[in-house]
Amino acid sequence: MLKLNIWTWFVCCCFFLGGCTSLQQRNNQTIVTASESEIHDAKYWYRVGRNSQAKNDYQESVAAYEKALALDSENAEIYNAMGVVYSILNEHELAIALINKAIHYKPMASHLHNNLGFAYLRLEHVSEAAGAFHRALKLNPGNEQARYNLAAAYEKLGCLNNDPCGQWQEPNQP
Repeated sequence: MLKLNIWTWFVCCCFFLGGCTSLQQRNNQTIVTASESEIHDAKYWYRVGRNSQAKNDYQESVAAYEKALALDSENAEIYNAMGVVYSILNEHELAIALINKAIHYKPMASHLHNNLGFAYLRLEHVSEAAGAFHRALKLNPGNEQARYNLAAAYEKLGCLNNDPCGQWQEPNQP
């Protein structure tokens, strides 16, 4: 009798576990067959863009960010990420416009001002870059990347050796 109970228990467990794997396969199949055109989630497209950007597939990342912006047109991080990609692609004017749009939605975000400064620096607009780095540091004095970038801007301005930038004034913003 004990052998029969163990055997029954074993068979029931096999059916149960077999059913779980078949449910899991069905769920995965549903996920796999979901068309990307059916996904209406800005966060999803933002993640796709970030992943593509990490793989240096910039055209794919721009396409994903455009889909994300179509779903959430006031998301500062999407504008910022897209601006960074355009800066990498040496389209600095477009990068600056996108990062400025990000700052419009999130003006107190230090990293956005740092990224704006970096785009200006790549365009050789060093004074504007220094101003953006100063704003980044004003918002977050611990932003080491902005501090490093400000030093690079000062070096381009010739300020590091004899410090003529001690009198440096932030240029007027548009």
